[in-house]
Amino acid sequence: MRFTLSAALMLFAVLLYAQPRPSQEESAGHSKTYFRYPLNIPVKLNANFGEMRPNHFHMGLDLFTQRKENLPIYAAADGYVARIKIEPGGFGRAIYLNHPNGLTTLYAHMNDFMPELEEYVKEKQYEKESWQVDLDIPEADFPVKKGTFIGYSGNTGGSQGPHVHFEIRETTTEKCLNPLMFDLNIPDKVPPDVYRLVVYNRNISTYEQSPLVYPLKKVQGVYVPAGIIKVNTDKVVFAIQAADKMSGVPNANGIFEATLYKVAEALNGFKLARIGYDETRYLNAHTDYRIKNGGGPYYQYLFPLPGNGLDIYRPSGGKPFFELPDTVVQALRIEVKDAYGNTSQVKFSVQRTGYWPVPARPGYKMKAGEVNVYETENMQVYLPENALYDSLNFTYTGFPNADPLAFSGIHHIHTYTVPVHANYTLRVKPDKIIPYHLRDRLLIKKITKNNISVKKAVWELGWYKSDFRDFGIFQLIADTEPPQVISYSLKDGANLSKLSKLVVSVTDNYNQVKNFRAELDGEWLMFSQRGNTFTYKFDEHCPRGEHELKISVEDEAGNKTEKTFKFTR
Repeated sequence: MRFTLSAALMLFAVLLYAQPRPSQEESAGHSKTYFRYPLNIPVKLNANFGEMRPNHFHMGLDLFTQRKENLPIYAAADGYVARIKIEPGGFGRAIYLNHPNGLTTLYAHMNDFMPELEEYVKEKQYEKESWQVDLDIPEADFPVKKGTFIGYSGNTGGSQGPHVHFEIRETTTEKCLNPLMFDLNIPDKVPPDVYRLVVYNRNISTYEQSPLVYPLKKVQGVYVPAGIIKVNTDKVVFAIQAADKMSGVPNANGIFEATLYKVAEALNGFKLARIGYDETRYLNAHTDYRIKNGGGPYYQYLFPLPGNGLDIYRPSGGKPFFELPDTVVQALRIEVKDAYGNTSQVKFSVQRTGYWPVPARPGYKMKAGEVNVYETENMQVYLPENALYDSLNFTYTGFPNADPLAFSGIHHIHTYTVPVHANYTLRVKPDKIIPYHLRDRLLIKKITKNNISVKKAVWELGWYKSDFRDFGIFQLIADTEPPQVISYSLKDGANLSKLSKLVVSVTDNYNQVKNFRAELDGEWLMFSQRGNTFTYKFDEHCPRGEHELKISVEDEAGNKTEKTFKFTR
């Protein structure tokens, strides 16, 4: 039998095609089995990667710790401790391990690190006279092996309950990878649930329309709306409301992937596999911010808005919309997947029934991707080119001042239901003479929905300015009220011999404490912080005997309070 060259090539092609195709991680040099689960308890997740949160994606996995704290945490792979971060919110107490494969793992909301690392960190905190630190650790100081004990789980920082937040990042870029793309022995055979299909007119700003919302019903394993979707525009954008569940876990998580198809052609969609912290605020462009801000669900777009900087989307021939050039009915489907490939399908048809002109809207036209400026006699707004996700007709209304402690009118700057990505500059002109003793106590107060916050106002050529990241209601005010220091156990002359810790609370009229400092017998003393509560655990820095503790606090306006206590331990 002759074995020709063409036959050999065909056989090679068949064998090549038959080989298991490498996963995204393995093709990038990262084995799916490289990491282990960081806990030695049954595997269960509270939240997954890509789950949607206010102003950000969830960038890792929340590992269930059986509602307990102080469970041992173990290194997911060989490597070394590269970084320690301690902060009052966010991750709380977090440890970063660098690994030889070019990836970093993060373990957050911890109570304590392994003893030798805990001692090292404490020394650095006293050197810097700061409890809040971000430390780069030399590679040779704390090497670890896969399974090495690195510390205890907790509930520190912005955590709402005991758990471990776990991330996998690219070491050089710090982009977060979806940990479910690696084999962590987390079971999941449950496909996503899809609740609604949402349709937008792309000829109109996302923020200036009410989308068409179609509830979906599962029929013979496929999600479908009731009837043909009829629109009066030639350009539409689709979004979905969906959630994923994992085997044995009732809570809803974020989906991994959604793709729009026409027959077999993939038109557009997204895949939440890799996101950086410099990109995570683009969640507000990936979802319908106005609907969510009004108390509705998250609707995830399958097409990017003009100012969306995420690279999670598949291109659609350069068109960020689906085009309906005529009245022919178009049959479409959407595949929604989790990270394990479990898939749900949405099938529907859409038809253009006419074309209505876009009505003119009041306001000043602003566009995404451009610098936008709006000014009046006593107010200026400067929006950098990356501030907006979509075009809008900007509106402004000014009202006279009626507050004796305010030094400007009230400025209604557009609406809080439209998101802003980058900080913009607001300048406000005073409407009356500011007494000299108040000139360094001025703030710009912001009201968005039911939230009130303040930022220091900076003088600039007759104006006061500050940077903001939300639209809302603004006013220039003076703040002369100093913060208050409260402690039920810390009284002058008290005997604290039986206490294991001191707890101090700070209150402020605008709930913003800028600085806190404690000194024991003239030396800095380390208090940890959570919100406006500060805690010192008695240690070698406070031996038995008589002591003097001085506490100094400062608010955003620069008002200061100092309190001195003498006590015995």
